Amino acid sequence: MTVIADSAQPRTYGWRSWSDVAREALLAATIGISISFVESGGTKRMPDLHTVVRNVIIMICVMTVGRLLETMLSWAIEQSRVPILFRTALYAGGGWLGYLLGIALSAAAVGVEEEDFAVHSYHFGYSLLGTALGSIIVGMILHHNRKRNDRLQESIARLKEHEFAEKELEIARAMQERLLPPREIRGDGFHVSARTHAAHIVGGDFYDVIRLNDGTVSILVADVAGKGIAASLIMATCKAMIPFLASLGRPAAVMEALNEKLCGELERREFVAMVYAQLDPRSGRVEIVNAGMPEPLLLRGGGCRVITFNGDRYPLGIRGNTRYESVVVDLAADERLLLFSDGLPEAMVGDTPVGYERVESMVCGFESVDALVAQVQAIPGVRIDDDLTVLVLSR
Repeated sequence: MTVIADSAQPRTYGWRSWSDVAREALLAATIGISISFVESGGTKRMPDLHTVVRNVIIMICVMTVGRLLETMLSWAIEQSRVPILFRTALYAGGGWLGYLLGIALSAAAVGVEEEDFAVHSYHFGYSLLGTALGSIIVGMILHHNRKRNDRLQESIARLKEHEFAEKELEIARAMQERLLPPREIRGDGFHVSARTHAAHIVGGDFYDVIRLNDGTVSILVADVAGKGIAASLIMATCKAMIPFLASLGRPAAVMEALNEKLCGELERREFVAMVYAQLDPRSGRVEIVNAGMPEPLLLRGGGCRVITFNGDRYPLGIRGNTRYESVVVDLAADERLLLFSDGLPEAMVGDTPVGYERVESMVCGFESVDALVAQVQAIPGVRIDDDLTVLVLSR
């Protein structure tokens, strides 16, 4: 019977499975037995078996015919302008047809009283009226109960999906945290202090410090477009590539090679903004390349200088054959190099971003990375909607 077969898209009206048929037939039988007791309510004796069997058969037929019509005409109900009126007519008509069928079947099974067939009789008239009203009420209750159960199942499914997504994000965050180096790194002739704060469970910012075989140190801060697991995977890809590409020597060559690889691997709208610096701890020489990140700041005493770049500055993975130009800075023992992501200047105060000028005024003379981040977070009404990463390199 194809009208009640299970399908990938659950039926809105009528039966969906044979279990619905069996459950509603049991409900109809219960109603029939209840009616038998109501009919005998004026007497002190129990209803006779003949009455119980007759009412059970009639109620099962009433329920079955009405719901069968609803199931077979489910497509018509969905297309009708006023489905509730269509269903009301189906329940009433199905109830009447089921009542007549029930009388015929019960007559064949146990016999019926003459007034059950007498159209002019009072019993027949109120039976038809009661059948129509009962069929409408029960049909409406069953339908709205189905809708309520569907909404409950959808809510449960969404909750499970949300819980599963949260678990995945927790795993991704744990993986991301393991990929990041320590927040404080001290080596021969250099000190790196870095902090990253994700705006969501899994952020798109990251930093890294790589010691090379020639004694130089590579430092980078990057911002992956997007958030979540996809950003973490891109982050892992970059971190895996950079140590191998760093052997190319010049930072510009490293960035150009990384850009070509990412152009071949990333999808549209996926890219990585990155500032990459290579420090020689012995001389303090720092060579820096910027691919779409905020300009680094060179801090000395109570002042700072913006390090500007010429040439292409496209983020990595957007455009092939990009030629990056590096800037060389001599980092003195009393100077610090500040690298940061756009989450710092783009923190919002109302409808206005903090801005680069305010960042420059805040970083002059700050004591530590934690103090700088705390200073930003302490701005009245500040809202940090993007990931924020700050790294300070000193000797």
